[in-house]
Parts: sequence; structure tokens; C-alpha cells
Amino acid sequence: MKNKFLLLLITSFLIGCSNDSTDDSQDTSSSTNRIKKVEEIQNGIVIKTSDYEYNSSGDISKLIIKDNSKSYQTTFNYDSSNKMISWNLKEYYLANPSDVIDQVNTLEYTNGLITNICISRTEMEWDVLTNSMDRISFSYSGSELTSIKHYIQITNSKTAECSEVTDVDNEEFFEYSKGNLIGYEAPGTGFSDEYYEIEYDNGRNYLSAIKPDAFRYALGNQYSVNNRKKVSVYDSYNDELTATIIFENTYDENNNLVKAVEKYYYVGSTTPSNTTTMNYYYH
Repeated sequence: MKNKFLLLLITSFLIGCSNDSTDDSQDTSSSTNRIKKVEEIQNGIVIKTSDYEYNSSGDISKLIIKDNSKSYQTTFNYDSSNKMISWNLKEYYLANPSDVIDQVNTLEYTNGLITNICISRTEMEWDVLTNSMDRISFSYSGSELTSIKHYIQITNSKTAECSEVTDVDNEEFFEYSKGNLIGYEAPGTGFSDEYYEIEYDNGRNYLSAIKPDAFRYALGNQYSVNNRKKVSVYDSYNDELTATIIFENTYDENNNLVKAVEKYYYVGSTTPSNTTTMNYYYH
């Protein structure tokens, strides 16, 4: 079930939710501030790239992510009023592109906030085609996200509708403060024994300039207004600290755009067990 969430959300980014008419009216960006590419590097080797494209209105139109084994190609769709209504996700292994997942994610809104995403998926593997209908729903307190429910998908049905997907599988829980995700827990989604407390600096998140807001609304638990500086991972049963992730953020000369991040993962030692470098390039 964790894979469902990651496939939907596409990359490492999510929300401090607010109304479309509020955030999009703020002049927080220019064309030179929109993210173009993100590289993730370990041991001097690029392990993942994320490339962003935009349409003539300045809204995101395509996102292509590649790691060492897979490619994720996402195309964003808009109606005549330039409202994001869906996106198409194609996922395949680089070594075997004939095995592919094609996924259409349709957005439903209430008062400018995404409250439901219907997921229609076809998966080709070893020349066997599987159809499924899936659903994710969002709950809010005011305009801040509080939880996301994942439902049990209906498989092998070409006629299933989103309204038929009603059985809840698991739920993710979020705590926000000043537009930043500060607490996260996902029992039953692969992180059942952990919860996260997150701290931030004052720098602007690299996704802040991307429009429309629906792009960020749909990203569940990874987008915040500012950039992370520390994540503390705790055991859900005894509240003991099990891991610490430190982020060293480097900004441009105006201290505005994040240009690079060094990410250090510590588990029971003063020496990081894993180090990742992320480089950010802008239009």
C-alpha cells in the first residue's frame, strides 16, 4: 500500500494546504524561480533525476523521474478554465519498458481543496493485463491537511467506478504548523512502528513557485513552505528515538533559492549510515 502512495505522489514533495484563489494570487514566483531539474547523488553517482516542464500559462505540464531502474512520466491535464483536473502517470522498468503501468488520476475538489482522487490503472506484466480502480480521500481542519485515507482497490474489472471503492485499507496522519508538516504517522502503510517529527529553516521550498496549487495539494505529506533541517524518527510503541536525518541547505546569493542539500541519515552512531546530495536547477 505504501507503493500506491508513492506512485501517486510521484516524487519527494507535499503541502501546507490553502485555497487556490489565495496562494495563486500571491506573487511568490517568477519564471526564473521555477524548478527545472533535481539531481540526487550518492557516492558520486547520480541515482535519481526529476525534470519539470511547464505550459504556456506557466503551469506544470510534465514531470519525468528516472532512477537506476525505473522511469515515471507524468502529464498534467487542465480544463478550459485552466484548472488541473487529472494527471496521467506511466511507470516502467528501464530494462523492460514493455511491462508498464498506465494510471489516470482524476481530481475532485471541495472549496478549492482536493478531497478525492480516483485512480484508474492498467498494468501490463509478462503479457498479462490487469485493470484496477482505486481511490484516495483527503480530510482537512480548515485548510490544513489532517489525514489521507487509502481504499482497497477493485481489480480485474473494466467497468468499476470510483464510487464503488468504499472499503478503507489504511490512513496517514499529518500535523502542520505555519504551512510546514511537523508531524507524520502512517500506521498500516509500511511505517506502522514509526512516527516523524520535522523541523525547518526559513528558506523557501523549491516547489513553492510551481503553479497551480493543485499540484502541491495532491502531494500528501511531502510539501511544506520551508525546507527541512531535521527529521527525528521515533518508535511508535515506546517513543524512543531510532534515527535522525540532518539536512544542510545551501542557498543562492540572495538566500532565496535552495541550490543544494546534503542529507545525512544517522542510526545509533555519530557517523551517518547514508549520505545523499541533492542539486537544484531553475529556469
